[in-house]
Amino acid sequence: MKPSSLIFSPLILRHLAMAACVALAPATFAQQVTFSPYIQLGDNGTFGATDQMVIAWQTDETAPNASAYSVTFSADDHWRRSVAPSGRVIDNYLSADSTLPTIPGAYGPHTNYAAVLQGLRYDTEYHYVVKGPGMPGHGFASSFHTRKRGSVFSFAVEGDEGYFPVAPNSNPARIVDYEARIAHLVYNAAKIPLPNQPLRPTPDFILDTGDNVYNEGTEDNYRDFFFPVFNSDQDSNETGAPILRSKLFFPVDGNHDLGSTGVSANLLADNSAPPFSGTLSGGDALSFFNDFYFPQNGPEGFDIQYAWNGNTPAATGFTMTYQGQSFNSPAAIKAFRDSTMVDTGKGVKSQIDHQSNYSFDYGNAHFLFLDADPHLFNDNLPSTNAFNAAPPVFTPYPSALGTWVINDLDSSTQPWKIVVYHQPAFSSGDATIVNNQMRAVAKLLEDHGVNIVFNGHEHNYQRTLPIRSTSRTAGPVSTTAGSPAVYVDPTFDGATNTVPDGVLYIVEGAGGNRDFDGAFAPPRGSGVGLDEDDSASGTFTDEPGLTVPQGPASWLDTNLTNPEMVNFLPNAGQGPKITARFKAKIFSFGDVVVAGNKLTLFQITEPLQSTSSATAADPAPYGTDINGQPLNDPIPDTEVDPATGQVVSSPATGASALLDKWSITRPGVSSFVSATLSAPRHADMSGILTYNVHIQNSSQYSLNGTQVRLRLSPSVSLAGTPGDTITEQGSEVVVTIGRLAAGATQDISIPTAVSAGSHGEVDGLAVVTSSTVQPVFSNRVRTPVR
Repeated sequence: MKPSSLIFSPLILRHLAMAACVALAPATFAQQVTFSPYIQLGDNGTFGATDQMVIAWQTDETAPNASAYSVTFSADDHWRRSVAPSGRVIDNYLSADSTLPTIPGAYGPHTNYAAVLQGLRYDTEYHYVVKGPGMPGHGFASSFHTRKRGSVFSFAVEGDEGYFPVAPNSNPARIVDYEARIAHLVYNAAKIPLPNQPLRPTPDFILDTGDNVYNEGTEDNYRDFFFPVFNSDQDSNETGAPILRSKLFFPVDGNHDLGSTGVSANLLADNSAPPFSGTLSGGDALSFFNDFYFPQNGPEGFDIQYAWNGNTPAATGFTMTYQGQSFNSPAAIKAFRDSTMVDTGKGVKSQIDHQSNYSFDYGNAHFLFLDADPHLFNDNLPSTNAFNAAPPVFTPYPSALGTWVINDLDSSTQPWKIVVYHQPAFSSGDATIVNNQMRAVAKLLEDHGVNIVFNGHEHNYQRTLPIRSTSRTAGPVSTTAGSPAVYVDPTFDGATNTVPDGVLYIVEGAGGNRDFDGAFAPPRGSGVGLDEDDSASGTFTDEPGLTVPQGPASWLDTNLTNPEMVNFLPNAGQGPKITARFKAKIFSFGDVVVAGNKLTLFQITEPLQSTSSATAADPAPYGTDINGQPLNDPIPDTEVDPATGQVVSSPATGASALLDKWSITRPGVSSFVSATLSAPRHADMSGILTYNVHIQNSSQYSLNGTQVRLRLSPSVSLAGTPGDTITEQGSEVVVTIGRLAAGATQDISIPTAVSAGSHGEVDGLAVVTSSTVQPVFSNRVRTPVR
């Protein structure tokens, strides 16, 4: 083998160092930093007076030694501040119960450190240095940029990236790393040239749609597949990039982040878990709650331990099995939950209690991350294909969780509201359209002002037309007759018409796992099958007697059916489609630029060669670009020796292509939409003051996600009980209208209570907000209080 074909990533170097330590006498063992320092937002979701950042790292210490480490930081070279880190032991919860079996080769106890940097200025570059055992001689140095509060920012979005399949026909066996090239591209997104497209800013942060690692979301999964790639010292298509040390990374919890199925998680061990196997080595489960530090603003009781049947939970989600034996250990479960307790800005909290659902602000957007896994829907885990049985019926979304979602969205006055969850509510993907449980919240999200939903799970890129939900959306699809299950806006193209009449649902699952919907053998595809890429044509026979079209004709329609369902739904697939773009044959990521009232997404491919394997019979084996031109073949696979962690394939580079580009704009309509606020001359004898708002929509746009935000004086509050359509958020009462059609009017009354003993005047001001257009302000009303 040529020396130039050997590439050593930080993971490889760490494996070699650990192997060397094992070969030496125990007295010479050197402590290892298992996860190099990386940044997280911590417990600080909404904007406050100042920002904060968490510097985190992991060592192989069996007991913390926080005093041995120092963290210093500064916004310039003249004034440095220091902060003391805290440390806690993780992956040691099995020791709480001596009756549990000993697991050979278990990952073992590790120490997680976290330093909370508070009082930071927004939109400011900070440099930091971490010193201590296992760190470089002069310390580990990097920098980060605090959150921007303005209306111009950028982010990348990708998902389902952490899969390392076995290389075909490799002897000895190799594994293939597609994740590294996506990390490298995201890190260098601003430098990727795209023909006839403007330069783009460097992404400020990364959104991940789930399934960072495969298969079970364990500590050693992250050791093998994630941290070495997304926090690599080297920057290349083969090694990844140093992203995590300098940029915020926000994943949602996909099913593989929560014990594989999203139904339950084994806390004990698989039968065997060698490196790079993606399995559970013993006592290292659910890294998501220990190694990530997000805002702890989610509601308690909705983590993977709890299966919800409507509004009834059962603590059945934690299992303990090993070599065919099952164990029961409340002590180990408690020890695991306690191991997630840490203070990342607002006091010590158990992260597993709050981190499955969370939100934060960035720029002029509010981001909401939701758990979509089956444990929230009575563990319903469909295993059939679209042609085997009718789509499943799911239990309702837990109402307490729905109430939290409503209040989270209503509490934000950010003009952009973006939601991320793993399993798509709306996907044309043949393999996952039965995992549609989150249709249960589609109307809720739409009515409360959401613009865009990002999903993963389906291993490709998809963009729907703007979707509006109906009363049939969340229920069973039992017929193709009558009104559709959703309405779509076929006029929106994201180029000439950029004002959507509905919510855009984007599948960003093309980060590196095999696609479900191409006619390619592993590792790039799941086998020869129905090809749904928008460049596909012809037909496919699912089973004798069932031949269906490929390409766009196979996509889900507005009755939420596709042609494969014709055996149990007459006319299935014949209605207008909900999907506008479907790219399954190439890995890609989204590069999003927000500039005030305009948001633009560029969907960018992995690096491509300058040649193509196309033939006359197959002119576009990897699909087509945004202009319908056939794509060249991707660069050669990066192959890794699983025995050594060594990259054994030659380095490769190539140019990326543009798969899709679309924009959303939110126009100003204050000349065409009016809001008139009125109130009685005085509150009544019981102190009730009822405000009335008259809204006239004379614009050309139907307004989706319409709400009235009534701003009140401190002595005035909502009279009555908040609910799904009326909430109280500080000094505002928020009334949800939903859709206000073009040309329509709406009158609402809002009862408020004036505090006893109030004197003078109380103010009222209404603001009409919508996901479609810019806010519209009413007149101010001043009412005397007597």
